[in-house]
Amino acid sequence: MKLKRFIQVNNFLSNEEIDSFNYDIKQEFKSNTGDLTLYHQKIPISIIDKIKKCIGEFSIRHSHIYQLKQPYRLHCDSGDKGNSYYTIIVPLDKNPQGGLFIMNQWSNKAYSLDNYYTQNIQSVLSFEERKEKINEFNPDISLPDTIDFQHIKDKRGFSVKEYIDYEYNKAIMYPGEFYHCSQNIKNFTSKKSLAIFTNV
Repeated sequence: MKLKRFIQVNNFLSNEEIDSFNYDIKQEFKSNTGDLTLYHQKIPISIIDKIKKCIGEFSIRHSHIYQLKQPYRLHCDSGDKGNSYYTIIVPLDKNPQGGLFIMNQWSNKAYSLDNYYTQNIQSVLSFEERKEKINEFNPDISLPDTIDFQHIKDKRGFSVKEYIDYEYNKAIMYPGEFYHCSQNIKNFTSKKSLAIFTNV
């Protein structure tokens, strides 16, 4: 994998761009521990141009605003064609909860490690499959047993590369191949962010 940069941009969206988001086209994923709602978006040229200044040329694979009631668990956003580039997350809560953990481990195809949402978009890997399909996966290491990772059922095999605090309207751009998860915090209630997934 060619290592790409982690990029953060404060005050990324204008008020006009935030007001332009559409909440008409939505998709819901059910979970016993808190549902997920996606509001699919068409990204305006003004936002695309700002992203290009940071990561260069790209195409958008898809984009949405997500609202969730539990911290997102470990997964990667590589898509299914091996041409994933960057994932861009922009928190839209005025006081977002927690932050983002990005792991050292990566895959060139999108996988999930937990079937807590009813979905057929990402294959859920067993522990044995993780050894074969996740680069730098190491069964002898584990994420720490702290509140940060309390929502991760099986912490084996992963280590943290980067932690980034969520801040309102701060764009976080990182290579989509890397596994990542939201930080769990005490009394977590919800999270709302714009997410844009790009290809080269």
